[in-house]
Amino acid sequence: AYTERIHAICHNHNLLLIEDNAQAHGCRYNDRLTGSLGNAAAHSFYPGKNLGALGDGGAVTTDDEELATMIGTLGNYGSERKYVFDYKGRNSRLDEIQAAVLRVKLKYLDADNARRRSIAMQYIENIDNPLLTLPSAHYCQHSVHHIFPVLCSERERLQQHMLKQSIQTMIHYPIPPHRQQCYASMSTLSLPVTERIHREELSLPLNPTLEQEEIERIIEAANSFK
Repeated sequence: AYTERIHAICHNHNLLLIEDNAQAHGCRYNDRLTGSLGNAAAHSFYPGKNLGALGDGGAVTTDDEELATMIGTLGNYGSERKYVFDYKGRNSRLDEIQAAVLRVKLKYLDADNARRRSIAMQYIENIDNPLLTLPSAHYCQHSVHHIFPVLCSERERLQQHMLKQSIQTMIHYPIPPHRQQCYASMSTLSLPVTERIHREELSLPLNPTLEQEEIERIIEAANSFK
């Protein structure tokens, strides 16, 4: 599997494996929770995430005490001791209110993810439109579904079709990284698969608060697109 191959590369070259778990809270990979697959993992608690705070926030998890100390230092202006700065850090501390909210919401994460997975399976089993490419059933059974992406060569028309039926959708994301101005040095790269995904991706509504009637209306709208 890819994770094992990446882990082997990091081990052979004496590199740390840092995991991006920003959109996968509670997800599992080979019976292990994502966020525990490398030396450390970054988590986003932006309000729209599966485990979201009231405001913006994030955290890094690790079982390496030395690494934890370094991460905490870098997030505290580069200071481990007050008024002493050993590194060029930044202010990246999670405030107490956000932490309190997350502590309450954490116990509901598995149930919310199960509801997300149930909705995704309804989409997979009931959306039947050759103009839409859906995620695989295997993916849907194992994902925690921060979003539910579909591909459509006529994305803008599909988005307008859904909006006319009062169903909001979102594009995640319209511009691929190598086409962003900040990565202008990569602009000559040809990445056709990536470019197709960014050109055709549209996310259907999926969150634990959706009522069954709303789910069925979303399915009906997707199926009626011509």
